[in-house]
Amino acid sequence: MSPRTYRSWRRGRCQQGQTLPLVLGICLILSLGSMVLVQNTFQQYPIVTKNVVQHEAYRAMVAGVDEYLYSLNTNANFASCYAKYYSNTGSPQGSAPNSFSSSSLCSGMAFNTWISVPGTAVVNGPPMWFYLGTPNVNTSNGNLTMSIVGSAGYPNTFNYQTAQIVLQPLNSFLLNVLWMDKNQIDPALLNFPTGDTCPYYWTTQSLATYGSGRSQVTCVAVDFATVDHLTGNLFTNDSIFVCGSPTFKTAYTADPNQAFVSDCGGSTATITGHGSQYKETPPNDDSALGTVATAGGCLYEGPTTITLNGTTMNVTSPNTPTGKPTGAPGSSVANDSLIAAANTTNVCMPSTPGGSVNTPTNGTVYVEDCVNPATCTTASPLADTGSVVIGEEGVSTNVQNSVGDAIVQGSVTNPLTIGTSDNIVIDGNLCYTDTVSGGTCAAGPASPSTNVLGLVAQNYVEINHPLDNSGNNVSNCPAGLGNGAPTCDLSSPIVDAVILALNGSFLVNQWDQGNTLGTLNLNGTIDQAWRGAVATANSGTIVTGYAKNYVYDLRLTYLSPPYYLNPGTSQWGFASFTDVAGSCKMPTGQTCPTGYP
Repeated sequence: MSPRTYRSWRRGRCQQGQTLPLVLGICLILSLGSMVLVQNTFQQYPIVTKNVVQHEAYRAMVAGVDEYLYSLNTNANFASCYAKYYSNTGSPQGSAPNSFSSSSLCSGMAFNTWISVPGTAVVNGPPMWFYLGTPNVNTSNGNLTMSIVGSAGYPNTFNYQTAQIVLQPLNSFLLNVLWMDKNQIDPALLNFPTGDTCPYYWTTQSLATYGSGRSQVTCVAVDFATVDHLTGNLFTNDSIFVCGSPTFKTAYTADPNQAFVSDCGGSTATITGHGSQYKETPPNDDSALGTVATAGGCLYEGPTTITLNGTTMNVTSPNTPTGKPTGAPGSSVANDSLIAAANTTNVCMPSTPGGSVNTPTNGTVYVEDCVNPATCTTASPLADTGSVVIGEEGVSTNVQNSVGDAIVQGSVTNPLTIGTSDNIVIDGNLCYTDTVSGGTCAAGPASPSTNVLGLVAQNYVEINHPLDNSGNNVSNCPAGLGNGAPTCDLSSPIVDAVILALNGSFLVNQWDQGNTLGTLNLNGTIDQAWRGAVATANSGTIVTGYAKNYVYDLRLTYLSPPYYLNPGTSQWGFASFTDVAGSCKMPTGQTCPTGYP
């Protein structure tokens, strides 16, 4: 080995000796770093878990809010389920009746108990729950205050997120004592030419067709006069016509051009708001109520007489089949064969005409046209009495030619909606059982009553007004509840109801004939496509028909007839939303739930 080679070899040996400690040092540093990293991760794990749990608790709270709001807008009666009522000053006014809260109208949603969020605690994240508190209803404005708690986590690692929400009613049908699409009489009732649709007075089409002068307009608008006092809100998509100084609480019109149309000058009427931004589109079909009635209510075919007696009703419906439905399970007894076979919980057809049956469990009755009009019987209590009903095209006809009508009177307990494919004729007083005293109806109920009646007609809702052969009133019906009949005229009737005439009006049959009949007392709302007539007047004095006394039922800001239709808006929307993290917060007067998850 040459010296040069040896020196090179020695230098390599020395370098190899220095590399090993360096590698070992690096390995030691990496090992220590990994230990520190692992230790730091374990130290941070509770923080990570807490953040995840807190996030999932918020998601659980939102799930509860979404579930409640969806259920509320699907079934507006949820607003009163297990609710407590308070005045605007916070004074308690009682709770919803147990008979209402425990009914099928409140089924499908649990209150004051923890509800597991579906799909959690299986594969993703910690278990999650939400808790629906007690609804608190302000009876002055209808606002609903609710606390909904979300929770997530594991033993000793729970987190709570609380939403304190205030919901406000949005359904315009139920917020007005009078709602109208056209503030004009249906031209079909006046025998105007077919196709005369009477456009809104303020539209270009109306002015181009009829000119700017009212005398040139063949359609007939109805003025609000000085004697008219509306205790609730007024809404119309049309212009508001006034003569004198009527009194409005609040009044809205879609007329963008003017606050009102003054027909006789000097009006001091005040319109709260006007402009096309207020326009609302009403529905024109109530067949959805028939679907609901088929599923769990009472469905009838052809002219049907219904006398309400609290939680029961006497029914005569000659064209509705009787007997067990095809395919009904077990040994179910006589049931409306038009109803789904699975519905055996309610018997809708009595064994004999006029017999008593229970009001339906889901609070929905519907009368449809005869399936085969050629075989539809004409046996109706209104036939051959001089009474008429308004047919499908708005023309007054004998009742036997109108096949989808309900003739209604009596008193009702708990929410009920009666819908028809044609008309509803009121032939006696209609009131709520908690206003009945001595056989007569008193003033409308207040909270915490949940009695409410909806009358929804595809065409017209009418007050029966029979005449003799000379065009005069027949004998007046005896005073008292249940004394109305198709053969007598109602004197100062009382109607507690939420009325909706989708394509027609609320009116009095033959309003322009006979003598005066006193005052028509309505407690509720009137919603109609056309302005309905109930009287004629001369210089402000009633000549035929009824004077009007329409009073808004304040409970309708939060209480709704079952499956009542709306103009296309949600029933409820947020007025405020507050999130309180990490603790349980409940409204004043309520305690935080026990037995946390």
